[in-house]
Amino acid sequence: MNFIVYSQIREENLHSSLGLPEYSYYIVLKGFLPVLKELGQVHIVKDPEKEVDCIYDACRKRNEDCVFITFSPPHKSTTGLRCPTFSVLAWEFSSIPEESWDNNPKNDWRTVLSDHGRLITLSRYTVESVKKSMGENFPIAAIPSPVWDSFENFRKKTQDPHFIKPTAVTIKGNIIDSRNYRIAPDAFDLVSATDSLQAESWTGEKLHLGFSMTDESKAYLGGFYKSEVWGSWSRIKEPWILLPCRLSGSVQIKISACGYGKNVDRQIFVSLGNEKKPLRLNGFFTETDLCFQLSRPESILKFSGLDLNPITGAIDTRSMGIGLRFMEITGRPDANAMAATGEKNQPHRQILLDGVVYTSVFSPIDGRKNWKDMITAFCSAFQEIEDATLILKMSNNALSSFLGELHFYLQQLWPFKCRIVALQGYLDAVEFEKLIAVTDYYVNTSHCEGLCLPLMEFMACRKPVLSPCHTAMADYIDTSSALIIESSLEPCMWPHDSRPVFRTMRYRIDWQSLVSAYWQSYRIAKEQPETYRQMADSASLQMKWFASNSVIKNKLQNFLSLELGEKFSS
Repeated sequence: MNFIVYSQIREENLHSSLGLPEYSYYIVLKGFLPVLKELGQVHIVKDPEKEVDCIYDACRKRNEDCVFITFSPPHKSTTGLRCPTFSVLAWEFSSIPEESWDNNPKNDWRTVLSDHGRLITLSRYTVESVKKSMGENFPIAAIPSPVWDSFENFRKKTQDPHFIKPTAVTIKGNIIDSRNYRIAPDAFDLVSATDSLQAESWTGEKLHLGFSMTDESKAYLGGFYKSEVWGSWSRIKEPWILLPCRLSGSVQIKISACGYGKNVDRQIFVSLGNEKKPLRLNGFFTETDLCFQLSRPESILKFSGLDLNPITGAIDTRSMGIGLRFMEITGRPDANAMAATGEKNQPHRQILLDGVVYTSVFSPIDGRKNWKDMITAFCSAFQEIEDATLILKMSNNALSSFLGELHFYLQQLWPFKCRIVALQGYLDAVEFEKLIAVTDYYVNTSHCEGLCLPLMEFMACRKPVLSPCHTAMADYIDTSSALIIESSLEPCMWPHDSRPVFRTMRYRIDWQSLVSAYWQSYRIAKEQPETYRQMADSASLQMKWFASNSVIKNKLQNFLSLELGEKFSS
C-alpha cells in the first residue's frame, strides 16, 4: 500500500506557524507517520494538485494500491483527483458547515466529502456531527493521533508521577513570572533584585514584543487599539506602552492616533525618558512625528493629559481616551535588549519551579481555549496559597498576542499569593520532558476540542488532569484520571465563517466547578498520595488503550480494508 500524505504546514515552516490551526494538523500528521510506515510506503507531497495523481498513476502501473490522505479541513482539501482521497479532520463543533459563503462552494463541506466519499476524524463526537449532514451510512471512522509510544523512554525514566522538586526549566524565549512583578490595579512594574530573590534570574531587559522588525531599528505597530493586541497599556492617568525594544540616542516616533469624547481637540503629552512632547489631537484623527534625544535606554512611552473617565450618557463609553492606529519607531536599540522575533536570536532563560504545579499548553489567540477562566479560577482558589503554580505554555510566536491580556488579568486579580508563569518560545525535547515531569496536573478549560494532543501527551506521562468531558475529550476523559469540570451548551460560530453567524454549538465551562476542581486537586496532591498515584496510573493506561501505535494501526487497517476491499495488505 502506498500512502500519499499532505499538510499545509511542513517541517521547514513549522516554527513560523506556531499557534495557527494548520500547525495542529501537521502535528497530527507526524503522529500518524510511524503507523502509516508500518502499513506501507509513505510519500509526502507539497502540491497535491500537481503531485498526487502522478504518484497514483505510477503505483497503478506497478499494480500497487495507493490512497491520498490530506491532513486538512474539507474547505482546504483538494478535490477532483483520480487517486482515492480522504481528509483527516479535527472538528469540535456540533455541526459541520452546510452552507456556502464567499463564493466558495468548498465552504459547504458536503461538496468536498461527497467528492472524497470517505473521512477519518479524530473523535466520535466529530463522527456524529458529520453523520447529521452526510447520513448514517457515510464511510467514516474515529481514529485519534497516536501519542502513547512517543513517551516510552520518559515513562521508564520517571517512575514516580510526583517529580523531585524544585527543578529548573530552560526555554529559548520569554518568561513572564508574576513573582517578578509588583502588581497593583494601576501599576505593573518589574521588581528589582534588591526587592526579591526571585528577581535574581531576571535578565534586566524589557520583554521583546512580537512586532515585525524590518531592519532591527524600526518597529511597526498596526491595528486599532486593543489591549490583547497592544499588550502593555496601564490603566492610570498616565497610560504607557511597553515598546518592542529599549531605545537610546536620537529617536523619532511617527504616530497616527484618534481621540474620543473629551480628548478630541485637546493637547496630550507624549513622554519617552525625561523628555516630554506635545501631541495635539485635531478633530478625530491625528498624524504627527515626535523626536526625542535620550540620554539612556528607555522602553516605555507615556501619554498624559488624557481624560480616562467614561463619557456619561454617550454611546461610546470606553474609558481609554486615545486610540493608536499606527506607530513607527525609529531609533538605536540598546544592544543588551534588542532581540529579533526569530527563534534563533532568542536568549535562553531559566525558571525554577516548585510546589503543586498545574500546566496548560495552548495558543493564546485560539478563542476556544478559554484561558481567562483558567487564570481567574486559579487565582480565586489559591489566593492565599503560595505553593500553587499555574504554567501557561503559549504556542505562539508573538509575545504581543497575549502579554497585554495577561497583564490586565493579573492587575484585575491582584492581590494573590499563588504564582502565574507564562512561557513563550521554544522548549527542546529535554526541557519539554522536564516541564511534564515537574507538572502535577494538566489543565484544560476549553469550550471544545478536536482532540487536544497536549492533554493526551501529559496523560501518557502519568499526569492526572482537570478537564471537562465534552467533544473529543469525552473519548478518553473519565473520573478515574480526571477531576471533571462541569459544562453546558452555548451557541457559537464556525471558526472559518467570515459572516459570522451562529450556526453551531460549543460548551460553556462552569466556573465554580473549575474552582472546586482546583481545590480538590490541591488537597489530593498534598494529602492523598495514594489517590494521586492511582489517578496517574489510570491516565497512562487510558492513553495506552486509546492512542498507542498498535491500537491506531488496527483501527486504520480495518477502515482501509473496508474501504479499499481485499486489495489492501499490511
